[in-house]
Amino acid sequence: MKICIGDSRANAVIMEKIWRFRHQQFVERRGWQALRKSDRREIDQFDHDCAIHFSVLKNDAVIGYSRLLPTVQPHLLSSVYPQIMRGQKWPRSHDVFEWTRWAVASGDERIDGVRVSRVLMIGLMEFCRVAGITSLIGETHPKLINSLRANGWQTHILSEPSIFENELVVPLEVIPSSAPQT
Repeated sequence: MKICIGDSRANAVIMEKIWRFRHQQFVERRGWQALRKSDRREIDQFDHDCAIHFSVLKNDAVIGYSRLLPTVQPHLLSSVYPQIMRGQKWPRSHDVFEWTRWAVASGDERIDGVRVSRVLMIGLMEFCRVAGITSLIGETHPKLINSLRANGWQTHILSEPSIFENELVVPLEVIPSSAPQT
């Protein structure tokens, strides 16, 4: 199975909004200065034709975003910071993707009374089920694990937490499920 949904160039207008949203979220808000660019667009080497971009729009503005990368190709964990795995292996398969660049504009933003973060998490889970994606790997702050579980993801820690660029991160695998974990 190979999942490769379209070419980001085919959706140039929305992708431009996404690049600018990512710059605002990751550079301006979170302070990831290594990603700063004068054009105020956050684009990296993993934004290729097989990257799957998810965006939540409200009034034509991006208010939530996430990206999936195939683990059978270079991705962040394999190419940028494999050291956070502390020598452990991570799942790698055509049905396993890396979940990266997750952000919402505001923790209070809602669509029909539902938080944008939940809309994005549940929408991503449903996409995985339909697309045959069995699990996602990712790197996140440990405090977000409970939120993942509360939104129906089974979580498996892949290695001990590490400090990476002054942030605590834990590599994990998440599996779509039908019921929230407690």
